[in-house]
Amino acid sequence: MANINLESLKGMYDRYPEEWATWKYLIETVDETAEEFGFRQIDPPTVERQQLWTEKEEDSVTDEMYAFEDKGGSEVTLVPEQTPTRARLVQKRKDLKTPVKWYCTSKRWRYEDVTRGRDREFRQGDFDIFGVESVEADAEVIAAAATIFKKLDLEERVEFLINDRSLLESILESQGIENTEETMKVIDDKEKMSEEEFLEDLMDRGLSRDEAEQVDKVTDVSGPISEKIDELREKAPEEVQDKVDRMESLSDALQSYGVAEMCEIDLSIVRGLAYYTGLVFEAFDSEGELRALFGGGRYDELVGEFGDRDVPAVGFGFGYSPVIELLKKEGRYPVKDVETDVYILTVSDSVREKGLDYARKLRKEGLKVETDLVGRGFGQQLGYADSVNAKRVLIVGERDLEKGQVTMKHMESGEEEEIDQDEVVEHLESEGII
Repeated sequence: MANINLESLKGMYDRYPEEWATWKYLIETVDETAEEFGFRQIDPPTVERQQLWTEKEEDSVTDEMYAFEDKGGSEVTLVPEQTPTRARLVQKRKDLKTPVKWYCTSKRWRYEDVTRGRDREFRQGDFDIFGVESVEADAEVIAAAATIFKKLDLEERVEFLINDRSLLESILESQGIENTEETMKVIDDKEKMSEEEFLEDLMDRGLSRDEAEQVDKVTDVSGPISEKIDELREKAPEEVQDKVDRMESLSDALQSYGVAEMCEIDLSIVRGLAYYTGLVFEAFDSEGELRALFGGGRYDELVGEFGDRDVPAVGFGFGYSPVIELLKKEGRYPVKDVETDVYILTVSDSVREKGLDYARKLRKEGLKVETDLVGRGFGQQLGYADSVNAKRVLIVGERDLEKGQVTMKHMESGEEEEIDQDEVVEHLESEGII
């Protein structure tokens, strides 16, 4: 047989159970939060027509797609991100009652540079609300995202930076900046550049030195939203004061959700120029050691590009890989170990059937239960139970059964106690295992 390279491809990973346990816990936390906020799970395809992305001409995505021609001659791609897919699904169904609230965690693929928190095969969780333009929808999406980090006890380490792209554009235009499209592209990369590099890039796009410095000053506006409203009112022209009102309403709503302390306005956040139309936001490591944890915003025009009706939308994509990196930075990885609730240790073949009977009953109670599959001895079974982090070992032996008993071993303390053979479920209930 030919030698086969057993290593996974670059940017793609083999996650064994001991590593996957934390990922699974993270996914379950995201899914649980989605359900609590009333989002409904969808299951879209992982292969789509390239046209969904190439029509937007967003090079950062189209250049990185795992694109190919299928056997039928269609130009298809592994899904690099899911926003166009969702827009297609909404446009396809005219009977959906609004608001449409969807979420999904699935794999995506992009052929890009592999760095810490950035993979080529990656999981992303998406939350979206379609069909309503209200600030309440904006607030709910942000609040759901913030709640995930609260559940992970990361709220002190994560900050949400929020902006309204249309408001920023209006402020720039009111100050004489004409080429706002090119200017926004530079602003999008501001965090990666020094001040002088930022100014030079703007001047390369046709701005004067004074104009570039004005853009730099405007995009330096940041801080708690409620404290920056007056400054925004002063800078914003009369015709977009309603956008300042909306930002103030968003601040109030985030306060009501109890997440305002995690949120700030930052006029340098612009994101996804091909998609986003107004509100945009990103979550960052507050200590600045990691790239954006995730981002989102309002994309009110995208659905309309796939059919005959416009549907407003707001949502975000949650990045699992950078959040895993953040947990490592916090010294909290792994969050979850591989666990077994109860290991059934059968002392001899004669009690194996009784052991399996216990296993069936405990699994029916929702516990994770393992039994001996290879005829190991007593000590080897205990060693295996320890290796799978069993909380309890139920020891089933002939002598105990003759006395109407079984032995329950607490693996953490090493203590053992004899219990009635018919009260195993009740005993585990009393200890909070069930």
